[in-house]
Amino acid sequence: MTRDDFAAWLEHPVTGWVMRAFLKGADENREAWIKASWDGGACSRELLAELRTRADAYLAIAETGYEGFCEMHGETPNEE
Repeated sequence: MTRDDFAAWLEHPVTGWVMRAFLKGADENREAWIKASWDGGACSRELLAELRTRADAYLAIAETGYEGFCEMHGETPNEE
């Protein structure tokens, strides 16, 4: 996979739709964390950890760039 391939994938409307869902999921989990902890006044550590983990995971997927995916695959970025 080249950097141009990755850029084309990112520009595809389906990719944008999926990435927006990940960002929305992160926001929803953040809001649930605030509602449970701040608005609710008390909450279990497990629930807060789960909500934070989900939000972080969604953001990590949406924010990972070409180099990050190459690293996950153990590949060197291809500039062709």
